[in-house]
Amino acid sequence: MKWQKDIYENVRGGIVELLILHLLQERDMYGYEIRNALEERTLGAFDLKDAALYGPLYRMASRGLISSRKELVGEKRFRVYYHIEDEGAQYLAYGIEQIQYVFSGIMNLLGGTENEHREE
Repeated sequence: MKWQKDIYENVRGGIVELLILHLLQERDMYGYEIRNALEERTLGAFDLKDAALYGPLYRMASRGLISSRKELVGEKRFRVYYHIEDEGAQYLAYGIEQIQYVFSGIMNLLGGTENEHREE
């Protein structure tokens, strides 16, 4: 169904950058490593294809949130490692605050917590 893909993309789209930044805050990583860590540590919720991973990486690099460097592995093969910059760390901290705020409001609405407004 088309709407399932729409929901999938809308829910996960903006979060991917924050998850990548969180991983890079732990250590510099290369693309394949990031992709595997995302899939494993999100219990499969973020199983990205290459295009879905490298698009956010390139966008974050162009905005100065991350940088990259090439390292030689083997005789002729290079691996591109990504590194979070100070601007990326600030972006991550603000993004986490916003996600917590938004998800708490969503769960309040969907879950009907005790903070739910009641008409009397």
